[in-house]
Amino acid sequence: MALTTAQQVRLKIQDQPLVADATYEGNGTATIHALPHRNLTSATAFVPDGKTAWSATGCTFDASGFVAFSGVIAANSAFRVRYVYSVFSDDEIGHFTAEGGNVNGAALAAIETLMFDSLKRARWMAPDGTQYDDTQAQAQLRHMWDRLHQAAADDAISGGAISSWAMNQENA
Repeated sequence: MALTTAQQVRLKIQDQPLVADATYEGNGTATIHALPHRNLTSATAFVPDGKTAWSATGCTFDASGFVAFSGVIAANSAFRVRYVYSVFSDDEIGHFTAEGGNVNGAALAAIETLMFDSLKRARWMAPDGTQYDDTQAQAQLRHMWDRLHQAAADDAISGGAISSWAMNQENA
């Protein structure tokens, strides 16, 4: 079975759906809780059944990363969520495809979007010697962008773009 264009774009940018399974605590006042991810595609929440097991709830999930329970989760009471998420929504992948015109172009548009995240990247070192460096992500994105940009240019040349005409004029 052939992959759809959206699936090809997700494969190229490694945005495959991921599964999260985490336990959180209620605060005694909120019925809605934010999750650390967005673009949720399927989700289930569980609460303790009073024994040693978890039972599913009738809560609702918002694709933007919120879970809403029908009542308040008591302070220090656990709830568990399992969900599938991705970095980009299907609508965003569709937009990248329309903007880019093909799989390589869509991947370029997605990477350009991620490159705007560079201001959030950091490097620090704690007094105890612990180090954290997330700045290499930007260099990796730049490398991927360069490779995809070259692939898109090569595709344009083989497709008869104006640059291929210019190359043929040099050879004449």
